[in-house]
Amino acid sequence: MLETIIARNRLKESIRELFLNWGFTEVETPTLIPYCNPDDNVENVRAEFKDFQGEKHTWFLHTSPEFFMKRLIWLGAERIFQITKVFRNGEITPLHQVEFTMVEWYRVGEDFKKGMEETEEIVKRGAEEFGVKEITFRGNRASLKEFKRISVKEAFEEFAGVNILDREQVIKISGEKDYESAFFKLLVDRVEPKLAQLPHPVFLFEYPEEFSAMAEVENGIAQRFELYVAGVELANGYTELRDYGSYREKFEEKGICALDKGFLELLKGKPLPKCEGVALGFDRLLMLLLGKENLEEVIPFSTSKLLKELPSS
Repeated sequence: MLETIIARNRLKESIRELFLNWGFTEVETPTLIPYCNPDDNVENVRAEFKDFQGEKHTWFLHTSPEFFMKRLIWLGAERIFQITKVFRNGEITPLHQVEFTMVEWYRVGEDFKKGMEETEEIVKRGAEEFGVKEITFRGNRASLKEFKRISVKEAFEEFAGVNILDREQVIKISGEKDYESAFFKLLVDRVEPKLAQLPHPVFLFEYPEEFSAMAEVENGIAQRFELYVAGVELANGYTELRDYGSYREKFEEKGICALDKGFLELLKGKPLPKCEGVALGFDRLLMLLLGKENLEEVIPFSTSKLLKELPSS
């Protein structure tokens, strides 16, 4: 346990030093918030509390500090980061925990390509801190000497034999009934296993617009990336959406709980400045750097461990 605590601190300080050298300001934003995550694939943990008058309120533990950090960007901050606990409801696996630590940052005036450069530097800095030159995970090996960049279109053509922009072809080859299901089936069954076998980390970038999340879309292509290291998805970055209408539409797709009124009110006055944003899984990075294969091994008192303390129902 003590070794884990020391390792976590070493990695945090290494990452923090890098951001400070880049001229970033470390910030804090609320963990308990009144809005749920607008992504249908992410479920919040609910938290109930009472105010001084005894009235009950059901809010959410944040899944990411994204929207409050974007408020800070709107208010004039230009380079900000934080290393924070986040919470996501759902399955617990060797690569997932309900409570985990995320590194998230935003830089004004740049796009997702700058985010890839920063992410690569953070991983390399962490590797340098622990004297690691190669990552090994479940038999996959990735040298950290060089990071490759491959577009989603290129990856699907090479590893799945399909033009990802030909939606009918994707549905036919996958055997699924709709494009979203077809995309993820081919991604999981054909593309990701091949990425895991590559001898270097890979940035998968430029997704079809259906999978834009909170990224800007240009000519039907979402300006976003994900980083895979030895088969482990480690980071997700965007050229961020900027305008009121786009955010309102994203929030309304999820429902009333996602309608971030404070953020939308700001955007009515002016759009978010052009910026890039990245979220990186701190625990996953530490797990890989220490040669572990389960987040339990790098998170003291993880949710999965604490569940084992309770009597079975």
